Amino acid sequence: MLPRKWYIAGTGNLGRALGELLQHSDDLEFGGWLSRNPSSVDVPSVLDFETHSDSNAGIFLCIPDRFIESTAIALKKRFSKVVHCSGMQPLFEACDAVCWPMQTFSAQVPSDWTKVPVFIESGNIELEQELSGFFEKAGARIVISGLPERQTAHLAAVIANNFSNAMFVFAGDVLALQGLDSDLLLPMIRQTVEKLNHMKASQVQTGPAIRGDSTSIQMQAEMLKNNPEWQRLYQEISAAIPFLFKK
Repeated sequence: MLPRKWYIAGTGNLGRALGELLQHSDDLEFGGWLSRNPSSVDVPSVLDFETHSDSNAGIFLCIPDRFIESTAIALKKRFSKVVHCSGMQPLFEACDAVCWPMQTFSAQVPSDWTKVPVFIESGNIELEQELSGFFEKAGARIVISGLPERQTAHLAAVIANNFSNAMFVFAGDVLALQGLDSDLLLPMIRQTVEKLNHMKASQVQTGPAIRGDSTSIQMQAEMLKNNPEWQRLYQEISAAIPFLFKK
């Protein structure tokens, strides 16, 4: 029999977002979060990770990758089903399933699971179907896959999301050199993302690097001469863009 009640180990961004989703579910019951330091966590329903058990319930592991296998072994003795939520780690022997949402979450921003790809892997067909149904009701897009597909998706997510965000920080720091606000970038960032609803990324690239405008590239690199690391980063990315767009 599959568990109706589910707990979450971890109170980071993913753990909180998943907890909110469980709290609004009509099909599954949320038991609470498990933490090693319950008194220091600013969310309700926090239980002691070291002592709490519920042999009829399942638990999601929303914890750093390096702790997943050992934590799964420990919790398997106290919970019916153990599901980890990593994009990179395999389906360990002590885990019953993997459930990784290809999305970034933040405690400051309301979670929206609509159309979010959720990669699910399990040797238990019933559990796979239950997890799929749970996330489908939230509007997510279910992807049943093995480890290679999930790891590849994670790599792509790092490039698309984490690398882009780092560039937003870089751009904001450049604006700050002249006392300009990073909010000036927001309309352009939003417009760039909006274009992807209608065109492929390969069709919307603009700027001096894709045009082969070496004069502008040299002028802008010169503007960064007082910060050699920024200058080198700008030059390397400018050189990489034509390479990325080669057919």
